[in-house]
Amino acid sequence: MIVLCFVVVALARQIGTLHLRLGPRGALELDDEGPPLGEAPPAIDALALSGESITIGGPGEAQLLLFVSPGCHVCEQVLPSLPAIASSGSFRPYVVTDVDVFDTARSLDVGTISAPVIPGRDVAIVYEVPGTPYVVMLDTSGIVRAKGTVNNLEQMEGLVDTATRRIANSGVGSHTS
Repeated sequence: MIVLCFVVVALARQIGTLHLRLGPRGALELDDEGPPLGEAPPAIDALALSGESITIGGPGEAQLLLFVSPGCHVCEQVLPSLPAIASSGSFRPYVVTDVDVFDTARSLDVGTISAPVIPGRDVAIVYEVPGTPYVVMLDTSGIVRAKGTVNNLEQMEGLVDTATRRIANSGVGSHTS
């Protein structure tokens, strides 16, 4: 029994070492999930919890849409970094929930989120969001330049870098208008 305990501890240590060597992986960007890359989803008019009328997508400002769900612990971990990540690539950040107004107001501490919060069950359906947290990056023409499931700050930064690179390669401006 003692030998078995030592073997389990040694295996756990090896798994931990392997995990550290691999490091964080990039955001999971799958072609068949979410809105198609290089295409513009329809513009959607929505109302933020603050009462502000917002247009998701369409021509205008470059947008970083972070789709979240109430009770999602990973979503809670990536939310605080959203404004800084978005501004590093000149994107306007939006938090879009996959529940109605009541559940959004009840489950999120909106006062601590430095971005408009949009109860957007319809938006999540139109954008074919497979799960949360999920990021969609739109350029000033409303074209999807990057998308993916994110689990940490590094993955969000990677999506911003990818979107910025794709925008530069397409010749479309990324700055808000």
